[in-house]
This record gives sequence, structure tokens and C-alpha cells, in this order.
Amino acid sequence: MIAFEKNGLKLEFQLERSAATPNVLTITLNATNSNLQPISEFVFQAAVPKSFQLQLLSPSGSSLPANCEGCVTQVIKINNPQKSALRMRLRMTYSINGQAVTETGEANNFPPAAYQ
Repeated sequence: MIAFEKNGLKLEFQLERSAATPNVLTITLNATNSNLQPISEFVFQAAVPKSFQLQLLSPSGSSLPANCEGCVTQVIKINNPQKSALRMRLRMTYSINGQAVTETGEANNFPPAAYQ
């Protein structure tokens, strides 16, 4: 699922739930950059409501090459004991062309299979 797409930055989520831990959703984030300039100092942050537990694992890097010639991946684990509909606020900070950028967004279009 596409979680965020703006100004050449695209965040795609791959969702996975294991039968061993059905309350935990594992999200693999793939961030790509379609701009002509590379993105540096890329940091992804997420927030969920208090009824969820969020764990952000270390990203694969902080640089996104230009023209989608590479990506940064990061694993996100969300414990959802009440099996509530998932809502997530997103914040990305990065530098492009020497300019600091902060983008925010929300991911509210998770399929029901991700939390039920």
C-alpha cells in the first residue's frame, strides 16, 4: 500500500501478520525518491494512538538516490491487542539540494486484514 507520496518522495508499506503473533503487524517501509537530486539525512517517524504499541527498527540508511535508483527500508512493528482500525501519523525530515524539508501525513487506509 502507498502510505505517502509527495514531491518525489514515496513511502510504500508491505504488511505482514504472523500466525504466531496475530496481534502484531509487521510493516516493511520502502522509501524511494523520484527527484533528479538525491535526498540525504532522511528520517522517518511514526505515531499511533495510545491503544497501540509502536516499535521502529533501525533504517537501512539515510540517503535516497535520485531517479528511484535505490531505497531506504525500515521495519515497523505495531502491537494491536484490541484489533482496532489502524491509524498512523507520519513525519519525514530530509535534505534535498541543501534545503531542509519536513513532510507530514497520515496513513488511515490500512486493509481490514491488517488488524482484524
